[in-house]
Amino acid sequence: SEAMTDQNTDKTKGTTTAKLDRLLIANDSLTGMDIALNKAAIIEHYTGAELMLAEVIYDTIAEEPPEVLPPQQQAVLIEGLKAAERNGLEQLVAPYRDRVASIDHEVLWNKNATTGIIEHLADFDLLIKPVSQHTQLVDRLNAPLDWSLMRSAECPVLISKQDWRDTSVLVAAVDAADTDHQPLNQQILIVANDLANVLGAKLHVVCAYPSLGQKRGELQVAMDYDGIKADMRDSRDHLIHGLISELNIEVAEIHLLEGKPGAVIPATANELGAAVTVLGTAARRGLSQLIIGNTAERIIEALHGDVVTVRELAS
Repeated sequence: SEAMTDQNTDKTKGTTTAKLDRLLIANDSLTGMDIALNKAAIIEHYTGAELMLAEVIYDTIAEEPPEVLPPQQQAVLIEGLKAAERNGLEQLVAPYRDRVASIDHEVLWNKNATTGIIEHLADFDLLIKPVSQHTQLVDRLNAPLDWSLMRSAECPVLISKQDWRDTSVLVAAVDAADTDHQPLNQQILIVANDLANVLGAKLHVVCAYPSLGQKRGELQVAMDYDGIKADMRDSRDHLIHGLISELNIEVAEIHLLEGKPGAVIPATANELGAAVTVLGTAARRGLSQLIIGNTAERIIEALHGDVVTVRELAS
């Protein structure tokens, strides 16, 4: 990644950037943590960020009544469980100690994995979470922990699916129709631009606008059908160019596409071979609605690459 990051150093001068000083790599198991940690190390090389690897564990041994398991013995057993997981984390961290300026690890004891991670997130700028593994591929992103973290974390959440083999393309998906959410659109573009610089990727922006195909028969009788579509496209194009200019970021291409966001965004990202797609989520409506106009489940599950969710904070 050194060549990729060095060649992009000058690209960010004068550009609005996100804060990426501290990264938390967290999960409720060690599965996928090696891949996620490697991604954090790539980001660290460019930003100098501090890295923390954390695993949330819990065992019902903590719920045994004192008459069955005296508190002192219980404490010893719990510490033994933590020590075993700390050893696993140390094995993951050890190869990075010579190449990363600041890296540490911690075992978090909490019955609720989401709560354990969220409570630990206060001082971190990005959460990297390995995608939850399930028996069936279609269930991989239905795990409560993944969705809870994307819904609850105030910092961006990167759901890590696979190694970054080809990082030449990164996609930012924005909703350029609703001016009320322009701060979120700005943050999506800022985070996407920073990650594109880290990965040496070309940044593509995707935005969908409504399809009037099913109404064409009745609309074209009374209205300028093609004119309406052109106006919708042009208004979004104008707003996106305004955001790009304001933030002073470099974009390879803007994709303004007719159709539903749930179909347009993943289809475009997958066709481009995007390593990462950055989306916005609305805190007030949870993960059932994306600012980009469709359910998060439908879009994220259809994406082949990693996903970064940027949360809209409630005003």
